[in-house]
Amino acid sequence: MPDKKPQIEKFREAARELKTDQSDAAFEADVQKIAHAPKLTNEQIKNLVRRKREAD
Repeated sequence: MPDKKPQIEKFREAARELKTDQSDAAFEADVQKIAHAPKLTNEQIKNLVRRKREAD
C-alpha cells in the first residue's frame, strides 16, 4: 500500500529522524558559514576529493 502522507510531512519526519535544527537562527548560521567559506581552486578540490577517497 503506497504511503498517503503529503510530501512535506515525509520531509518533516525525515528531518526529525536526522535530528535537524529547524530554527531560523540555525539556518542563518549555516548560510553565513557557507557564504563566507573560502573559494577553493580546482587543484584544492582535487586534493580534497583524493584525501576523502583515501580516508574511506
